[in-house]
Order: sequence, then structure tokens, then C-alpha cells
Amino acid sequence: SDQHNFPICFTVSSHQCKTVMTCFWSLCIRRLHQCSQNLGLQYVIDRLQYLAVDVRRLNVSLLRWFREGVAAALGVPVGHVHINQLNEKKNGIELFVSSDRLGISEPRPAEEVIQSLNVRVLHRHLGHFGITEVSTEKNVLQGEQRDHVWSREGFYAVVLFFTVFVIVITCLMVLYRMKEKVQVSDRQLKAPPPDLHLTPTVPPDPTQSKPEKCNKNVGRKGTRSRDQPFHFLTKAVFASSLPSFLCRRGSNVSLVLDMSALGTVEPLNVAVVTPREAVAREYLLSAGRPLTRQQLRDIVNNTHRLHAEFAEIPMNFIDPKELDIPNHGTKNRYKTILPNPHSRVILKSKSSNDLLSTYINANYIRGYLGDDKAYIATQGPMVNTVNDFWQMAWQEESPVIVMITKLKEKNEKCVLYWPEKRGIYGKVEVLVNSIRECEHYTTRSLTLKCGNQTCSVQHYWYTSWPDHKTPVSALPLLQLMTDVETDRRAATNVGPVIVHCSAGIGRTGCFIATTMGCRQLQLEGVVDVLGITCQLRADRGGMIQTGEQYEFVHHALSLYEARLCAETGQ
Repeated sequence: SDQHNFPICFTVSSHQCKTVMTCFWSLCIRRLHQCSQNLGLQYVIDRLQYLAVDVRRLNVSLLRWFREGVAAALGVPVGHVHINQLNEKKNGIELFVSSDRLGISEPRPAEEVIQSLNVRVLHRHLGHFGITEVSTEKNVLQGEQRDHVWSREGFYAVVLFFTVFVIVITCLMVLYRMKEKVQVSDRQLKAPPPDLHLTPTVPPDPTQSKPEKCNKNVGRKGTRSRDQPFHFLTKAVFASSLPSFLCRRGSNVSLVLDMSALGTVEPLNVAVVTPREAVAREYLLSAGRPLTRQQLRDIVNNTHRLHAEFAEIPMNFIDPKELDIPNHGTKNRYKTILPNPHSRVILKSKSSNDLLSTYINANYIRGYLGDDKAYIATQGPMVNTVNDFWQMAWQEESPVIVMITKLKEKNEKCVLYWPEKRGIYGKVEVLVNSIRECEHYTTRSLTLKCGNQTCSVQHYWYTSWPDHKTPVSALPLLQLMTDVETDRRAATNVGPVIVHCSAGIGRTGCFIATTMGCRQLQLEGVVDVLGITCQLRADRGGMIQTGEQYEFVHHALSLYEARLCAETGQ
């Protein structure tokens, strides 16, 4: 063969004698060594081609056997022999040999490979392959790189890379879709409803604001008839936050008001009522589920249903922006618990410009028979609101004050706002006439003086309500309710009963709801706790604060119903 036209080629069939094959192998190797030195090859790829066996029929086991035979002939580990490719065109196998030097794997020079090749060993291991030709090629780096990449470590690296890539792309797509949904939802909320027409509020019919007699016809199918004892302030602008009930359901309801009365009504500043606020308003106005005595006994054991029902009731908290009173936050114990504007108590003030002096975190609560000012729900007095509290008690002519909290439960819940014997709070003087201590609450008989006028007030301090829980038994609360009702009816003052805890919505709501429910059970023989709760929240957002408190109210009413059965024999 020409010096520059290597390889050496020979053909030997698999049936020829071993001696002839060995001679040709020796001649081949010597010629390969001479030619590699003359050509100055740095690396070598041995091409064993023109096999008697079809390379397309070689499987993994045969190729491993082939590598082991070459490794044995070279005296190197099998891992240093690498198959570059199967050449189907020439029916051959291309391979190269590597070595580890200084811990780095690199191809071996042609000279080393040629010198270390043992032809006899090669023939003994691979004679059945029928090798007919051996040749070399130089600097075939492409095959080397491909072999390293597709080694086990390289394969794992590629799989890991693509796995991470797919995960990252998936996360980005999910985040993009979530962002897109939020943007669409925000655009829907901000977009004005097409059918929303606003006009000044039409004054209510005066005949509808009068208290009605008890009607024993009870609303059915989860709604409460408008002529039932629970009445709502139709003249108030009703605004609420977006409760969980509305977020789960969504709404396309629009508020359409009569335009025919526009010419007869003076223009008013009316807040825009969004569709969701309209749904919350409608729910609080109409929701109800009257329970018979037997149904009340049964539902006390169905706590899951009670908690699910409670979760549907809109909280009706207001936004601080709805209170146009500068610095009103200084008079709030909790910044998120604010009085609803349409029913809040307004203190009398000499200065019409000083709005803060008229502010107190308190709301009028309607009673069972529809009277607008049956109760006042308020927060526990703070150091800077004690004078306001006593001014309210005097101004509203309240006969009874009910306090359902300790002064401190981990944190401060209320300040000590009454004197030990005598105290002056602003223009109101408070005298303690007597103290009566019971097992669960303490009663103080007070006299309030302002100028030349006086009035009597009974103060109840209930201390048996555990912190962040509901009482184990409702009997002490029922006894407190009975004593309060007795004093209210006997008092000459006809004002609302003041009830407060710390925030003025949780325990306060439980006490008022229980009182109203007992009254309804007594007069009608049924009780609508859902309707009562909705009425309370329409007047002051968040009344009856948790599902456990809602369950406790049902438990208290169930005990009261059992007492009625024992007394009446029904």
C-alpha cells in the first residue's frame, strides 16, 4: 500500500487455518506501526472491518465480547476500549483506546497501542468474528466526544438537564396562567356593571319603620319575609367588604333604582354599591332558617352543618375610608373593627366642626320586635375613650351595661372604666352604690349624675368566658341574660342596653343573639339563628365572630328550649 494511502487491507475467510491468519496479523501490525510513525499519528482509531459476521446482527453482548477481546489483546481494562461506531457500509467496527493519566482520560497514541497489541490473544478471543482487514485513522475526535457524552454519566447529566428544564418551563407557564387569571379577575371587578344606574335614595315609607306585632308565620326555604319581626334599616346606605361567601359564588347582580322619583327627591351623596356588595346586602336582608324546637335539638349535634352555614354569612366589615372622620383610628382598639356608618352612635358635641369628639366605636343594634335601638354594641373602653363611654351611657339613657371580658387576657382587653366608690368622667359623675358578687359575674348598682339630673344604671361584669374559647356550659350566660332582662324591664330608663367585650363583636354578638333567640322561642316557638346573625351583622360587621361562637349560641338556645319545656310541660 502507498505510504499516504493507509490502511493495510487483507482478506481472510473464517475457514482458513489459524497459522495463516496469525502471519497476516503480524504483518498487519508491523505495517501499521511503521506507517503510524511515518505519518506522525497522535491518536489512533483501529478499524476492524470486512467481518465475516454481519455487523447489523451484533447485539450488546457480542459488542461487549468484542471490547473484552481487544482489551485482553492490549492488556488494558475493558473500560479503556471504546467503540466509536458500526460501519454498515464496510461491515466493520471502529474503536479507539484511552488511558488515564493524572486522573484525566485521554486517547492513547498510536505507537503505544500498536506496541501493546498481542495478536495471538486477539486471535484467540475474536477468531470467530472472521476479521479480514485492520486499518487506522488519525485524530477522529468527533467519535471520542460522542462516546464520552453518551457514557452513563453523560446520559444521566443530559436526562437531569432536560428534567430541570421541563420543570422550570412548567412552573413559568403555571405562574403566567395564574397572573393572567388574576388580571382578568381584577378587570372584571374594576369594570362598571352595564346595568348599574344610581339615583338618590328614596325615603322609606314611614309605615314600614314602625314596630310590628309578633307574627307567628315563619319564613320558609332559607328566606325571611319582610313582615317578620326582624326589620332592616332600609334608609341606610349599606356597604360591606367582599366576604368569603361572595368570593366563592361570584355575582353579576346589578343595582337598579327607580329613576321616576328623581325630580321629587333632593340630590344626596350616595356611595356606589358594587354588584357584590348588593349581593351581600340582599343576603343579610333575606337569609333565614327558622328552626322548630325539635330541629333545634337535632342541629346542635350537627356541628359540621352549623359551621358550613356560618361560613356563608357575609362579615360586612367596612373600609376605613368609609368613615370620613379625621384621626378616628386613635379611638379604635382594633384598626380593622370599625362601626358601620349607618348605625353608629354619634356623641353630642358643642362644636359641629370637631367630628372626632362625636366619634365612638359603637353601633345601635335592633331588637327582636324591630325597635331600632334595643342594644348598643361597642368595644371595651380605652384610656382615651372612658369619658366618651360614660357620655354615651348618659346620652342614650341606658339602664344596663353588660361587660363580657376580663381586663386582661394575655393582652389588655379593656381598661377599668368604673370607680371604686366615686369618679368623674368628663361631665358625668359615677357613684357606686352597691356590689353583689355571684359565681360567674359581679353586679354593681351605679348612679350617674350630670348637672342636676341623675339616673340609675346596673353594671354586670361577666368573667367566666375563657380566653379564645367558648364556655363549657351556657347556663351561666342564660342566668346573666335573665337578670339583665329583669333589670331592663324594671328600669325607668328606656334606652338601649350597652353590651361590650373587647372588640364588641364576638362575645357581644353571642349575648345579644342569645337574648333575641330566647325571646323568639318564647313568643313563636321557633328560632331563626341565621336570620338573627344576619340582622346583627347588618348593624355591626363581624357580630358572632367564629363558627364555635355560632355553635355556642345554638347550644345556649337548646338549653333554654329545654327549660321552656320543663316550665310549660310542652
